[in-house]
Amino acid sequence: MKRRSFLHSLSHLSASPFIIPNSLFGGYLSSLSSLSNTLSKGKILILIKLDGGNDGLNTIIPFDQYSNLNKVRKSVILPENSIIDLGGSNLGLHPELSAFKKLYREGRFKVIQNVGYNNPNYSHFHSMDVWESSSFSENEYAGEGNNVNTVNTGWIGRYLEDLHPGYPYEYPNFNFPHPLAVEFGYNSSFLFTGNRSVTNSVTISPRDFYRIFKDIQKEYPETPEGNKLKYLQLVINHSNSYGEVLKEFYERGSIKYSFSPSNLSNQMESVTKLITGGLNTRVYQVSLSGFDTHSEQVDPNDTTQGMHANLLRQLNESIEKLFQNLDETGDSDRVLVMTYSEFGRTVISSDSYGTDHGDVAPMFFFGNKVDSTILGSNPIIPPDADWTYALKKEFNFQNIYYSVIKQWLGGNEDTAENVLFKKFDQLPIIQSKYIDTDGDGVSDDRDLCNTTPLGAMVNTDGCEIFSLPVENYSIQTNGVSCSGKSNGQITISIQNTDYIYNLSIPESDTTYVLDTSNEHQLVIDELEIGSYTLNFTVEGQEGYLQTFEIGITEPPALSAKSSVNQKGKTMTVKLSGSDLYYAEVNGERRSYKLDNFTLQLRPGMNTVKISTPQDCQGIHVEQVFISEQVKHYPNPVQGELNLVIPGEDRETTVAIYNRSGSLIKRYKEQIPFSRIVKINTTDYGTDIYVVKVNGQTVEQTFKMIKR
Repeated sequence: MKRRSFLHSLSHLSASPFIIPNSLFGGYLSSLSSLSNTLSKGKILILIKLDGGNDGLNTIIPFDQYSNLNKVRKSVILPENSIIDLGGSNLGLHPELSAFKKLYREGRFKVIQNVGYNNPNYSHFHSMDVWESSSFSENEYAGEGNNVNTVNTGWIGRYLEDLHPGYPYEYPNFNFPHPLAVEFGYNSSFLFTGNRSVTNSVTISPRDFYRIFKDIQKEYPETPEGNKLKYLQLVINHSNSYGEVLKEFYERGSIKYSFSPSNLSNQMESVTKLITGGLNTRVYQVSLSGFDTHSEQVDPNDTTQGMHANLLRQLNESIEKLFQNLDETGDSDRVLVMTYSEFGRTVISSDSYGTDHGDVAPMFFFGNKVDSTILGSNPIIPPDADWTYALKKEFNFQNIYYSVIKQWLGGNEDTAENVLFKKFDQLPIIQSKYIDTDGDGVSDDRDLCNTTPLGAMVNTDGCEIFSLPVENYSIQTNGVSCSGKSNGQITISIQNTDYIYNLSIPESDTTYVLDTSNEHQLVIDELEIGSYTLNFTVEGQEGYLQTFEIGITEPPALSAKSSVNQKGKTMTVKLSGSDLYYAEVNGERRSYKLDNFTLQLRPGMNTVKISTPQDCQGIHVEQVFISEQVKHYPNPVQGELNLVIPGEDRETTVAIYNRSGSLIKRYKEQIPFSRIVKINTTDYGTDIYVVKVNGQTVEQTFKMIKR
């Protein structure tokens, strides 16, 4: 099986101490605008795939070409008076795209006309692969329709892997707990296929996630088969962990402006809820299929209606509701929406009220920060155009991808070139005042150092300053102390030992030094209940400050539940309140780091005490009697009742009661070597009696039937 096929076939399997790190630099900024982490909010790209080949000439209509369009596509042309005038551009919109006009007036809608690539391939599959891989042969002599993609990875997959060389094996992690990308559908698109793995999480509905498989943690041999099993294990675990994350944030999300039920609206509603719920995934893809309108593209009786109109209605409503809801929560500034389709449609319409596979098509962008200038000339439509006529390509889609990476997604200086294999001229997608090429949080018009490495800490001029990762500091705490006592403890170790660190704790007015003399390690104990601020500075690095907030709290009361197995002579306890427990059984004490364990008991009375290192949590005490299991026969009985009493007791007491509970007779018997005690029942009348057998290690009751 090819790796690409293998990746695609797996893609759908899809009261304690607190430590809060803060980097305080006054006027300094951290690089959070691109994919440097998913802990914080950042820019989001939403891709809408218009699957099948959208008819651009019936989506955005050139008014100056309307007369000729009316001659060559009579069966699908829209009535001129139904077209929405975009205003000041000699362009109009399909009547179902009223929200596009509103967004254009607000400066939040951009059109790029005549987008495609040389020698287009008219196969849906090949052409979509070209668009999603962003790679194709530049051989102009390849012949019409022979141009296909030349790599087995998608451009978004390469982009994500370029920024995340440890993906997927080191993910999720502290800095990236959320999926890097989310796609709605049944399988991962080629777009997200990387060299190592698919880079997205695939979902149909985040709300309906459930685990198909349990997490797997096994070791496999370093063989081709073992590597595939490792990867399968990884996909299953990713599917579980990311699926739970998606469900959690979907349920947190809010919708004020309701989406109408439709395929695309359902997907966009989920995207909206994930964003408003706090998911910090940076790339989403949704799909709308049905654009392959060879026939019945329009209603013969009303060309403003029909299959194409229905699709554009979904697109219009989904975009409108997305931005209405994100405006409400203040998230719309972070979002850029981009549409793409594998090709356009022919200029000529068919007698079956449709169009065939064409060449170029418009691309649309939506967002608060787009440069809403319309790019491209209106396509030229000859009055005698026939089926061979192709609209002229004005923009290569790769220039657009390059611009989106440089102006919106961000990355290192060479990220766009690494992803797209070479440099391309940029097109104005984002307003210049918002462009942050190096993704450091400082826009290009203010950035004096525009090639800052991804993730670097920068000042307000965009220039890199000294910084250390939060993971440089290992801080552990028992996190608890009893009221009135000082038994809280913090243990600190430093990973990068090239520097001398100074630590100050203002709450206790204490300072410490971590250097080679103490191997950059420190234990701070005798801490009372409260919050402590740990301020780390580095000698010789002015302005650097790393702060952690540590909480020492009073522990909760010890909670214990127990169950006794008389036959097994054991007691199982379930505990909460601590990480360490002491269990004392009949004076013998052991420690446990589990909150669920089983204790072995002896026959007779047992005293069990459960405690923790913190005496203020209390002690749980139980007395449990474990009885030897007495056997009796015969039953029913006519003469002697035989009692087999195991163990080491030398004597026993046997009491016999009638069915009303009155004592009939009590026997005190010595237990012979055979361990069989015989009780004569000849004088008892026919009835049912209760027999109680007691001793030092015996406490048992049963019913006796006397005949």
